[in-house]
Amino acid sequence: MHINKIDLLDEKHLRGERKLKSIQEKGTESKATDLARLLGVNYNSAGIGDYWYRCQATDNKKSKGEMYYVMSSSFKVAYRSDAKSGVRIAIALSEIEGLDPEKTVAENIAALNLEYPQTVIGDLAGETIAKLLETNSDVILRTGKIHDIAGQKYNEYEIFGTKFIRMHPKTKEANKYLTNGEVIDPDKEYYLRIEPISFTLDEDKGLIYSDDIISCSIYDSHKSKYENSQIYRDLNGDFLRDLNNELLKEIDQTTFKEIKSEYKNRYGFDFKPLTEEEIIEICINCNIAVFLHGKTGTGKTERMLTLDRDLELIDFGCTSADGFTGIIAKDYNSQELKLYEPYWYKSLCKKCAEKPNKIHILFLEELTNAKSDIQKVAFEVTLAKTLTNSGFRLHLPKNAVVCAAGNESDESKSASPLSEPLFGRFAHVYIDTDSESWIHWALDRKKNNKELLYSAKKKPEEIHPAIIEYIKIRGNTVLRTPYNGKTPNADPRKWALASQALYECGNPQVLRAFVGKELTQDFIKFSQLSLISVEDIIMGNADPKQISTNADDRWAQIIYLTSVDDEHVDIVRDFLRNLDKEYLSVFDYEWSKNNPERVMRLYTEEKAVQKRITK
Repeated sequence: MHINKIDLLDEKHLRGERKLKSIQEKGTESKATDLARLLGVNYNSAGIGDYWYRCQATDNKKSKGEMYYVMSSSFKVAYRSDAKSGVRIAIALSEIEGLDPEKTVAENIAALNLEYPQTVIGDLAGETIAKLLETNSDVILRTGKIHDIAGQKYNEYEIFGTKFIRMHPKTKEANKYLTNGEVIDPDKEYYLRIEPISFTLDEDKGLIYSDDIISCSIYDSHKSKYENSQIYRDLNGDFLRDLNNELLKEIDQTTFKEIKSEYKNRYGFDFKPLTEEEIIEICINCNIAVFLHGKTGTGKTERMLTLDRDLELIDFGCTSADGFTGIIAKDYNSQELKLYEPYWYKSLCKKCAEKPNKIHILFLEELTNAKSDIQKVAFEVTLAKTLTNSGFRLHLPKNAVVCAAGNESDESKSASPLSEPLFGRFAHVYIDTDSESWIHWALDRKKNNKELLYSAKKKPEEIHPAIIEYIKIRGNTVLRTPYNGKTPNADPRKWALASQALYECGNPQVLRAFVGKELTQDFIKFSQLSLISVEDIIMGNADPKQISTNADDRWAQIIYLTSVDDEHVDIVRDFLRNLDKEYLSVFDYEWSKNNPERVMRLYTEEKAVQKRITK
């Protein structure tokens, strides 16, 4: 069977003398599926959503292009041109080809078996799918079918007979719920089960219509007549081909592992969540200074003691300036000025010498309570691991790492903000985890006798390629971000520190200690973009149709390909000719920028190509 056209319910179906019998019995209310909710449909606490309907033009209606929708049992007019509402589809029986005359209408409709993503797979089943996808498990198959949803295409997957798609929510509204009661997280990926659409049949009117709101859409940005509207074109475009099973790729039951280039992890990152404690440990292993933020009683010092029971602690709440910097005085015998080392320095050096294979922590507690001149000394201790006093210099042992903690200025009257240079030398960790999770972490370390071991690691000379490509594509807006004195901001030095931590753990979640949460989330999204590599193109394993139609994603793709060398640039340029001309121009500009030889090569090559075309 084949469907020729899809419509919406009509005004005459919903109210008035010719109202559908089933509507008279059931009412106009319709529940929103999880897909509709993720797309941003409006619905109430009972899950009853709003949806578009066709309106018959009459003399008392001013505009044939007005957009009408049902809100619960009320009929409304949408006055905004960009208004969105739900979609309940209606199909006239006359628009269905291939009905079996030997079967009843109801049997024919059941045989249609129209399927579409509708319900989120949650709880343990959702977690299992996430783990299997993360490990590229062979039990997950790609069926070859594509679902067109709100103008974006999603591949269909199958696991143990359950078919699903994966998508992120399109709504940013807070306190929105799924049908299982879960609050929608705009940053989470959801798995939507492919299920048969539930229809109601009205034989008298020769019509079937969906019981639920299965999608969400803009009616028309120009308030056109229904036949010329955006929603009409969408329903009878790829959505219709989807229901007719025409959106298929020529593909066998291919395992997820074999097609993993579609969701390519270009840098081999581990994207699992990192706890604050794990980030602290990663930074210390990289010999990066860590600053712990958090209210009194959140266990900042306890976390440090769990890592190093024998740490050297300096409490600036009760330590004098001399106690930190040491005392300059004349030597009784030589009468020359001498720096008498502070006690903490002697103690730290002794510990580091006795256990050279262990990392020893110098913990500057309540650093925000120290006076500005002491903070300056602390800056050099953090920056260069050097204590300076009146020209005398004391160097911290190589296996010592500086960490610090302090109160925020709004919590303690004696606290003052760190200066920007000092703030910028630390990786910043904000302690907001509960005591239960910290105790679990601490007990696990104790059980496994885990220690911070020192090894003279050579710092990577090159910045991590993921960071280089991210900054190259996103530009100056991510290279430097404003400093507010409370949360980490980005600058070249911070990116260099972040690069060390990224090399250490291979998990981009660690970046939040250096450049903040928002930039970290953007970096993760960039890292997960499905970009075609230069190698894919050279080997002939790429299709231009794989490139996203999203403008930002296309920009990232073009910049990503500019890493191609001179030998293979012609292959990449030929590949990009399949896109709009401006994308090839962007590639040419970025690839040849500040390189006269490359500019001349592209100029000569393009003239030759145009000459061939005109012939």
